[in-house]
Amino acid sequence: MQTPVEDVSNKILSKQIDKHDAMRLFQSLDKESQLQVLAIVRGAERLAPANAGKGATRPLKALDQRDLTDEHRAWIAALVEKYDRFVPKSKANVLEHQVHFVDQRRAFHLLKDLKKLHFQITYTQADGAYVHDADGNKYIDISGDMGVNLFGHRPPFLIEAVKHSLDQGIPLVGYSDMIFQACKLFCEITGHERALFTQSGTEAVMFAVRIARAATGRKKIVLFDGAYHGLSDAVAATRDLAGNSFPLAPGILQESADQIIVLDYGDMAALDTIERMAGEIATVLVEPVQSRHPYKKPVEFLKALRQLTIEKDIPLIFDEMITGFRVCHRGAQGMFGIQADMATYGKIPGGGLPTGVIAGAAKYMDLVDGGTWRFDDDSMPSSKRTGMAGTHSQNPLKIAAALAVLGEIKRRSDEPAPDGTCACFQQELNRKTTYLADTLNAFFREQRLPVVIDTFGSLFRFRFVDSYWGVTEALFFILLRMEGVETNIQGNCFLTTAHTDADIEAVIAGVKTSMSTLKGSGFFLEAEPEPVQKAAPPPEATVSAIQRSGHAPGNEIERLRALLAADLALAEDAGEGK
Repeated sequence: MQTPVEDVSNKILSKQIDKHDAMRLFQSLDKESQLQVLAIVRGAERLAPANAGKGATRPLKALDQRDLTDEHRAWIAALVEKYDRFVPKSKANVLEHQVHFVDQRRAFHLLKDLKKLHFQITYTQADGAYVHDADGNKYIDISGDMGVNLFGHRPPFLIEAVKHSLDQGIPLVGYSDMIFQACKLFCEITGHERALFTQSGTEAVMFAVRIARAATGRKKIVLFDGAYHGLSDAVAATRDLAGNSFPLAPGILQESADQIIVLDYGDMAALDTIERMAGEIATVLVEPVQSRHPYKKPVEFLKALRQLTIEKDIPLIFDEMITGFRVCHRGAQGMFGIQADMATYGKIPGGGLPTGVIAGAAKYMDLVDGGTWRFDDDSMPSSKRTGMAGTHSQNPLKIAAALAVLGEIKRRSDEPAPDGTCACFQQELNRKTTYLADTLNAFFREQRLPVVIDTFGSLFRFRFVDSYWGVTEALFFILLRMEGVETNIQGNCFLTTAHTDADIEAVIAGVKTSMSTLKGSGFFLEAEPEPVQKAAPPPEATVSAIQRSGHAPGNEIERLRALLAADLALAEDAGEGK
């Protein structure tokens, strides 16, 4: 595993992250590590070839709506005709049923120039790694049903469990042996003390925040810019350029947003804010690896956050909707060696049925049901409890699915490796995802395409550098579908245990063909060089001298930060004579 210094240095030098994220990662390091990164970056620049950064090697720029020419529009018109022949029934279904069917995702990422291509496919079947549509097309599915699938579509063990539960009826009131087993197994796998089921991931987060507020008597919620925690009003806020919180969407009250503090993820300065406002903060809610930014893995920041929340008696909640059970059986908490007070889960544990889970320390979970007590003594439930309900929270069908999925995870995790050691089956899946990403990232660099695949475990995401959902990105996903690969328009993609090596090679081939088509059709342009602000001359004390001294004054670090910022910009323009 790379050290933080190696990780940050490699990301900066490979241009896998933009300048702002590079500076944020750099500033999250301690002073000694910052000096080491600076030395590595500057050393690499000195060793770079003389023509590095010239037009021949500068990444291209993805074309967006403002760049469209008549030739581009003619190309899109021809694609529309071809696409209409490819999925005519799916398109007709949308037009026919939109009057009555409300789809919250339909307008997502809608571009006027591509409106005729913007509709969802009607599926007729899903099995293993594949989905089939109403027009008879078969696709390799890398959407993962938004992170739900770990074992592919319709795994036999899951179908059998749900059918068995259905045969027994669907009583929603009272206990079942399955709910006892499922909660016990959930705690055994994740390392938490107690667990409860909710009806969705959004609901799990909403109730976890309520538990934290009940436990502390405080109001404020801290979350981090770039994270996604569902659509509960309790967490649906973002911030403006001045740092003020405001509602994420119309209909959400400003009064709700006023209770939310949005901070920079991975920025150690955020810890100062938390420490300063500790007396007002009910909980810190964190997506340990942000599903929209998988390249952000600030482990040292998370460890410092964990220590600070312990010191200030602030409940720490990990949102493991995406990371839970995917990277390893204990999720990001297990991979990073950090135990949160509570964690929220969804997607994978439900096996495709709607579910959410809150798991955590008994001191917090007891606020729901009063904890444990006996019938043959004077013990009573805790007097301090918060409200929670949900008709389908313990629906037998989903509990059966959850128990089957958890049992399969445990079974595969307990299987010994060929050499007799313990094997985590997710490791093989993670390696396949890394292979896919490394192969395609090498292709993108070779073709000068401004695209990077970011990964965390078997989650991967196509990121168009310095572009957010322009016409080129939208066309890429349409072309990829026509190559027989189904993705998720919201961005996150996943491999499952059902994907074979042949499937992965087919995905790689489809991506290469789609990108090459776009490049050949003029949807990637030569990037205009940006003017660069010259940095102030470096201080007299060199990096090596500071390292030898074992310390660096605060103002020295600030100068080095400014120098690194200039280095990051100049690295793109080396040899341009600027």
